[in-house]
Amino acid sequence: MPSAERPISMFAAAIYLLDVHIDMLRRGWPEAVLTGRYSFATRRRDGLVQGLFDAADVLTDGLIEKGRRDQLQLRIGGQPSMIVLTGAYPGYPPGIKICTISPAEPMLVLCERQVDRPPSISGAFEPVCFDVVDHRLGVVIGTLETTGGFVRPARTVIHGPSGQVLGRLTQPVTALIGRWLLVGRSRYDITVDGVRVARVRQIRRLWAYEYRVDLTAAGLLDPRLILACLLQKVHSLSGY
Repeated sequence: MPSAERPISMFAAAIYLLDVHIDMLRRGWPEAVLTGRYSFATRRRDGLVQGLFDAADVLTDGLIEKGRRDQLQLRIGGQPSMIVLTGAYPGYPPGIKICTISPAEPMLVLCERQVDRPPSISGAFEPVCFDVVDHRLGVVIGTLETTGGFVRPARTVIHGPSGQVLGRLTQPVTALIGRWLLVGRSRYDITVDGVRVARVRQIRRLWAYEYRVDLTAAGLLDPRLILACLLQKVHSLSGY
């Protein structure tokens, strides 16, 4: 009997420690990112604003960029709360960044590990690894090991800072087939020991992309790592 009770007590202790950790994160992160619902959505300049940029392009002889670019926002309750940046900007760390809007400060950064591989067809199927950095604290909180997403269903193994496997992101085969046929919507599940802790699904929007995140079992996985998983999947939608 003692041997049967020990795993349960250790699991309960792990949940307690993560709850305490989430309480500490509340000092800087929105509550919805930690325990609730949020979404990533693109936003384009509307026609009037684009017209102003076209006029500015003429007046400045091309010094102001007039091309249409999508802004990728993290929204809470339909309102923008953060923005995703993928380019290189002075004063900002390299990598995929999610930043507060006012002031614009990086919160989480994904840094891809550079691996020298000889060019080959098999190299396209090798895992790609990203270190997840909490920029405010200046520490690596985990690593994402990603595969698939085009020919095979997307898979991400979520590692902790010590290399231990904490959870997984998976893409149902039906969701991948639907994307191939241009009739389905993207969907991902994030699980810990077979328990779904978050569900990600694409919402149909006219001229825009939106991915909604529902935390179904808050407290089993660091919510920053859940955010990092989706950030890695949707960052290519950002034009900035």
